[in-house]
Order: sequence, then structure tokens, then C-alpha cells
Amino acid sequence: MTNAVSTAFEHTRVPYGEDGKLVRGIIARCGAPNCEAAVPLPVNLMANGRGMDDNIEWQFIARKLEQKGWRIGKSASAHRCPKCFNAAKFAAIRKSEEKPMPKVEVPPPQVALQIVRDHGKAMTREDRRIIFEKLNDVYIDGKVGYGRGWTDEKVATDLGVPRAWVKLLREENFGDEVGNEEIREQAAEAQAALVEIRKLEPELRRLLALADKIEKSLGEIQKVLK
Repeated sequence: MTNAVSTAFEHTRVPYGEDGKLVRGIIARCGAPNCEAAVPLPVNLMANGRGMDDNIEWQFIARKLEQKGWRIGKSASAHRCPKCFNAAKFAAIRKSEEKPMPKVEVPPPQVALQIVRDHGKAMTREDRRIIFEKLNDVYIDGKVGYGRGWTDEKVATDLGVPRAWVKLLREENFGDEVGNEEIREQAAEAQAALVEIRKLEPELRRLLALADKIEKSLGEIQKVLK
């Protein structure tokens, strides 16, 4: 079986850390014609030194590079740098928009109708292009969701468009909003805090009972002193 990592990337030593120490790594090169873009990635510390099989290692590398805007394929010629990847996507969008539309009145989808009712206007082609470009910048992928700090609401506020427009294009072209990495981290932190609070609950009950006992004793003492 061919090693996907060895055939898809150039293995070499690349700088790592502030001191620029050379470590095991790869270089991914854009496979688009006449493009010389390349990006290095250290991979010597993967899985805490336990090592990975070829498929997991390829997934690790692909995920790291896709977070930088690259499109990673199974072969070296299939890689695309952010510039070439975006150009290909926009070319596909333009091609689809340039197709002649049949002159038939078709009722808009129920979702689009509701958006028009709520906001008084329909989304134009330019609105769609601007929102798509913004989502392409801040949305990582279907598993991760938005990049840190971004949500449908934040994108809508940033562009000055209805949130429903952002939600519609995100669901049609990208993935779920619930994959937001920051939201998952917040949920994990809240869960950990809840566990710690639960641990303190018995002690809090004991202290409250002790406070009640002291309060009753003080009441009896005050009666004697009167």
C-alpha cells in the first residue's frame, strides 16, 4: 500500500519554535499550474512521540494546513494554496451564475420567502458574494465550525446584513454553526467548574448547618443576658 504522506508531501527538516531549531517536518507545495506557493509544517512531535499510522498522520497534516487556508489532496498535484483554492471556488461560483436561467417563474424556497417577509428585501447576488467571501475567511470546516470568536451573529454584525442570510449561506455551503471551537471550549470549562462546585456542596451544607447552630446558641445567650 502506498504511503500517502510520503507521496503527497516533501519530507525535510523545517524550523520550529522561537529559536528556529530544525526538526522533522514536511513541505506542501501548491499543485496548481505556474504556482510556486509552499508551506513548511513541523511534524516531529505528533501524538506525544507515540507515532501515527500513515492515514492518521496524513489527516493530522491536512487538518493543520487546512486551518491555514490550504486545500490538501491525497497527491502532491492535488494541493492548492489559499490563493489558488479561493480562485477555483470563485470561478466555479461565477460559472454557475453565468449559466442561462430558464424563463420560468418559480416560487422561492420557503426559507427565502420567510427571510423576505422578515427583512423586507431579498438577498442580491452581491450580498451573496460578500457573505460567502467572509464565511470562507472565518469558517474552518464542518468539524471545527467557525474560527475562534466567530458566529453567525458576529458575521452578520460585521457585514451589516441579516443574520438569517448568513445562516442560510453557511448551511448551504459550509456546515453547522454548533461546531464552533470556542463554544466547545466554554462548554468544557463550564462542565469542569460544575464538577468542582458539586465537590464543595457537602462542605457548604455542613457550614450552613453549623451557622444555624451558632445562630440558635447566640439567641439563647442573648435571652440569658437580658
